[in-house]
Amino acid sequence: MHLNLPSITVSRIEEKHDQDYHVYAIPSSEPQCCFDCISVALYRHGTKTSLYMDTPMHGRRVGILLERKRYKCRSCGITFLQRCDDINDKHRATNRLVSYVENNGLIKTFTSIADEIGIAESTVRNIVSIFIGRLEKNYRFEPPVILGIDEVHLNRQMRLVLTNIGENTIVDLVGSRKKQFVISALYRFKTLKQIKFVTMDMWRPYRDAVTAVLPHAVIVIDKFHVVKMANEAVEKGRKDLRGQMTSGEVKLLKKDRFLMLRRRRDLDTSQEFLLSGWTENYPLLHDLYQAKEQFYDIWDSNLNRKEAEIAYLYWKDNVPSDICGYFSDLDRAITNWHTEVFNYFDHRITNAYTESANNHIKSIARQGRGYSFDVLRARTLFTNAKHKVKRKSFKAGVREDTACYGLPNSEEFLNFGVIIPHDHEK
Repeated sequence: MHLNLPSITVSRIEEKHDQDYHVYAIPSSEPQCCFDCISVALYRHGTKTSLYMDTPMHGRRVGILLERKRYKCRSCGITFLQRCDDINDKHRATNRLVSYVENNGLIKTFTSIADEIGIAESTVRNIVSIFIGRLEKNYRFEPPVILGIDEVHLNRQMRLVLTNIGENTIVDLVGSRKKQFVISALYRFKTLKQIKFVTMDMWRPYRDAVTAVLPHAVIVIDKFHVVKMANEAVEKGRKDLRGQMTSGEVKLLKKDRFLMLRRRRDLDTSQEFLLSGWTENYPLLHDLYQAKEQFYDIWDSNLNRKEAEIAYLYWKDNVPSDICGYFSDLDRAITNWHTEVFNYFDHRITNAYTESANNHIKSIARQGRGYSFDVLRARTLFTNAKHKVKRKSFKAGVREDTACYGLPNSEEFLNFGVIIPHDHEK
């Protein structure tokens, strides 16, 4: 059997238990000088046999029992073993096995790889961890003009997601959404002044981090997080009505609750009929639905900032007093985030595309349950990633878009992040 490892000479091979090959081998060459001081005054100082795992062959695991001579230098006194360029002493494996683990460690589970090649799961984990570290060094996405900040729930924690709104790409996935993590993630961008706008939800650590790192950027609260609070007010009212209903009505209203949350313009004739049955029989639902629709109308309008602020105050003053309490959270949020909320009417920027990004990340997480966050992050940004890149022009500009897998090695390209596939591409 030939291993195709130039630095190793095979002396004999044994088959063990119909599933393993034990390969006995020695290095192909002798050292000509000391590796440290380059002296040629060497003498033999015993031998050492160690087991190194190799990539599977014929469906069997391969272990190389490599016998190496130990040498001592008469000049500097150091002791060293024969060198084998195909061996990775740190992981007790061949270099090609390490490459095999790197290429598969972000696709398969660690336990399946460890069982397949005959090494400890901890070794697989260490190899993949070092590999991810190398990928990180090459990971530099271009700073977006419009940065989206959101979160996704992974491994029982909320994780920070950064997106390029203009290019519709993912640019980072971070282990926590706490302020210090957001700040560190923002500082990864090499040109902070290129970021002009930041769209986010009403999470104070986001605002504090952006204000600290990007004081020049305009913060825009995502429109959909604002109008969602009007729907939450309707839901509160619906739940409060349960005490006035029979058990059958409670079940029916729960079934039809989606009607209360949809825009009237999006209802068909039968849905409009069902909705009117609830609103006509329960004045509270009627008032809540009307107030919600009127609030949505402001955010769906073409009003400028000043007109929108006036329209909101008018809406607030005309909400019936008996349902004002249901909208108290909405009113408090807009009061606390007034500038950022109404910045939307100046710039019309939304974070809607980030929802697709979150779904894409979750789909990757479902493909490999039990992975650590670092592995999920690497799968999202590197191995499963199709990157949107643009070739630099002869001058400072850029040319047409290009898509490629993995991180572009050439400095000729600008990388704008991970393309989020449409549903039919997943």
